[in-house]
Amino acid sequence: MDDLNRMLAESMHDAAGHAPSDAGLLDAVHGRSRRYRRRRLVTVTATAAAAVVVAAGIPVLVRLTGRPEPVLPPAASVPAGPVPPSGPIRSSAPSGTPPTPASSAPTSNGTSATGTVKLTSGWTAPVFPYTLPASDGLRAPVASVTGGNVSAFFEATEDEHHADVTITVSTLAPAFTTAATETTEQVRGHVGTLRTVDVSPARQLTLYWQESPSRWIQLATDDTYTPEQVVALADAMTGSSIAVLPPFDLDLSPSGLRTDTVTASRMIFTAPGGGEFRTVLRKRRQLTGVNQKVAGHDAVLTRRTGRVTLSVDVPDWNATLQITVGDGLTINDDDLLRYAAGVHVLNRSDPE
Repeated sequence: MDDLNRMLAESMHDAAGHAPSDAGLLDAVHGRSRRYRRRRLVTVTATAAAAVVVAAGIPVLVRLTGRPEPVLPPAASVPAGPVPPSGPIRSSAPSGTPPTPASSAPTSNGTSATGTVKLTSGWTAPVFPYTLPASDGLRAPVASVTGGNVSAFFEATEDEHHADVTITVSTLAPAFTTAATETTEQVRGHVGTLRTVDVSPARQLTLYWQESPSRWIQLATDDTYTPEQVVALADAMTGSSIAVLPPFDLDLSPSGLRTDTVTASRMIFTAPGGGEFRTVLRKRRQLTGVNQKVAGHDAVLTRRTGRVTLSVDVPDWNATLQITVGDGLTINDDDLLRYAAGVHVLNRSDPE
């Protein structure tokens, strides 16, 4: 026992010698905390502005044999001809090529004027039209869509000289609900406005300007960058085509509807005259009143006035897929079940 105690004591002493100091450990923790706090503030600021712009006008089923790790969205295709019947549920295969950049605007021969949803093969991802120069301090951008406005998020890899950057493109001027100090800046040959919101732990900087008659751009970050550096970032933007990465691979999609929102948990399509086709991956819920099967998985189909909802149990993801069609749109049961059978969860998804 004496030898054992001696060995344990020596091991603990060596470990203590390699442990970080109290001050060093505390600085690291505080630095990480500041970085995450800043990230949340930048994301919330950009999202809130996009939401105000919108208000102003503007089966999932995966086989239980494992989860593939796709890196890019699958290539989208909308071939002419009839929609093929749904086949067996499959796992989503990785794809090495992003979809061909294309507009997400409705087509002329899609969902009928009466609001009856028609399904078409595949889905074409919207694209973000800009990028920033490659930098050791920023990761490659990740594009998303919220309320019809496409954004790109550039995550900072260190917070000493870089900060997260979110760039949003919209058709309307952004509107803000928070008080801020505003200055006029020249950006990309246009007159822009730089807003500074004095919050802790970092002031939030948002530069926005009208790039063209139908396009507004806003760049949101924090005071890790000086105002001059924020303008320089905007001036450094170049044309690109960054495909929005969806949470699902869709065999079918609603024809003629606009891609309104694509996040880690949801895809929402909207009709020009109103109406939503919503697919959301939620944390698993207990289903009651099971009345359908989607590839052997329990499902509940419920119809109420002006709305139909299909909830599908997705045990492999400990989640529930919820598909809702309404607000002026209608879909028959067979097509709704076919759509659900063609939704394949990707590893980048995150149930809400």
